Amino acid sequence: MIKLGVIGCGGMGSHHAKALHNMDNVQLVGVVDTVESKASVLANELGVAAYTDFHDLLPFVDGVMVCTPPFARTNVVLDCATHGKHIFAEKPIALSLEEADCMLEATDRAGVIMMIGYVLRFTHPFQALYELFSAGELGRLVNCWTRRYMPFDTSKTWYGDQAKSGGVALDFASHDIDWVRWVGGEVQHVFGRVDRVRPGIQTDEHVHALFTFAEGTGSIDDSWVPGLSHSSIGLVGSTGSAIVSEDGTIRKRLGDNDETVIIPEPGETIQANFVRCIRDGLPPKVTGHDARAVLAIVLAIQESSRTGEAIPLESALQ
Repeated sequence: MIKLGVIGCGGMGSHHAKALHNMDNVQLVGVVDTVESKASVLANELGVAAYTDFHDLLPFVDGVMVCTPPFARTNVVLDCATHGKHIFAEKPIALSLEEADCMLEATDRAGVIMMIGYVLRFTHPFQALYELFSAGELGRLVNCWTRRYMPFDTSKTWYGDQAKSGGVALDFASHDIDWVRWVGGEVQHVFGRVDRVRPGIQTDEHVHALFTFAEGTGSIDDSWVPGLSHSSIGLVGSTGSAIVSEDGTIRKRLGDNDETVIIPEPGETIQANFVRCIRDGLPPKVTGHDARAVLAIVLAIQESSRTGEAIPLESALQ
């Protein structure tokens, strides 16, 4: 039986806690929030212990899911690593490479898992599209892309403070960046733009970026700007292409063959992957080092937007 706790009882913390509570061979021991009422409400719903200090939870668990905002995460992760606890942390890993490096040094030194919540690797069409490509069906990579528009008013939350959220590129689009990097491998160069569209908004709310890989290219286009919700995901290879339709099915065509439609099947959840890795001593599907690379790419996009130049990732990774 794997014993886990959740630190941070906001939207994602509540989501992860409920998922863990419903899993076999997992015991959700307790939930933590510095706001006592938030911890108590969730704890009472799930029949577990409530804490306001995460240190009080640590003696009773094998690992934790850290769902605090990124500006309140580093010290939590460092203390959990010091106590030898496996760690799942919500994305992004941090707001700076220095913070990310501190966490990775601590978790690597402690020999514990450091997994990050980049959920697109577990989401049906994204995962299925990656698997088509990695199996070699589409040939070498020509281009892969994502576009996700999710209208969101950031003005009354911490997301609207660039210093706390990192803006749309880091909070939202980093999911997409992780996915295109999963497909294409390490990014070689980045050219991008971020924009603040609405009057009075204090954080970046639209981002578009182009990437080069050792082979092929990629792009992401993400927005919190009001308007139509929209998504587009696809991949062009040297021997075929695949595009995700609005209903989540995948249109695939190989060479001159007829087009086929794939209905992706649900796979392992992100919570189940974390649990399995603890149980079997495996590396997680998304490591802290993957997330650090994503953070470096986001910072390169922001630098590119400031300078108008393409940024080589060798310099951004330093």
